[in-house]
Amino acid sequence: MAQTEDRKLAEFIRADLPMLRDRLAPLRVIAFGSRVRGDALSTSDLDLILVSPRFAAVPFLRRPVEVLEMLDYPGGLELLCYTPEEFEEKRRELGIVRVAIEEGITL
Repeated sequence: MAQTEDRKLAEFIRADLPMLRDRLAPLRVIAFGSRVRGDALSTSDLDLILVSPRFAAVPFLRRPVEVLEMLDYPGGLELLCYTPEEFEEKRRELGIVRVAIEEGITL
């Protein structure tokens, strides 16, 4: 399971991840960035990649908005939302998805 030394990450895992799993049935949830590395500031957001087939019918830029509305999250959450096919394509490219896979943790 995930490292939960970071309070914001631990709170997300406890309070929001179960609802997210119930509503989106994500194939993968990856936390990455400063909250996972352990060098977050009090103002740092929580970076997540969500992979779900349910994103297929939702325009790319609308996906994070819908997830945030679903969670009623107070803020400080940065989301990258992909379909499984998009994720497979992105993981082969040099970019944030590859970094998140290498340095992040799967929740």
